[in-house]
Amino acid sequence: MAKIDFNIALLLILVFLLITFFMSFFEKISDYKGTKSFMESHFKDSFLAKKIVFLLPILVLIELIAVILLILAIINRIFSFSSFNFSQFSLISCAASLMMLLFGQRVAKDYQSSAGITIYFILVILGFFALG
Repeated sequence: MAKIDFNIALLLILVFLLITFFMSFFEKISDYKGTKSFMESHFKDSFLAKKIVFLLPILVLIELIAVILLILAIINRIFSFSSFNFSQFSLISCAASLMMLLFGQRVAKDYQSSAGITIYFILVILGFFALG
């Protein structure tokens, strides 16, 4: 059986997450009113309905932090410009964002979307294993 190169695996995971989180961030920012409106209607029957105005900017900020850290992690993996472990912190920020989304979907009783988020979370966990 061939040995897995964990550096390449981690780099691919980071690139995948960068694409995912950049697109999520970009879609939220480019149509902020639409995103806010969707979330307000999605959570209309939950205790989160009135808190979207406060929670959406937090989610967008965490996604932005994840994107920045993912870019730095990828560049650092390729060029080794720093001994700081950007990869670990980028994975932590991705996990935090996904847990926020998962919590919201569970509160909204959108179990199918919760299952989709779980797949991304498993990829983040595999990223931690590739780090080790």
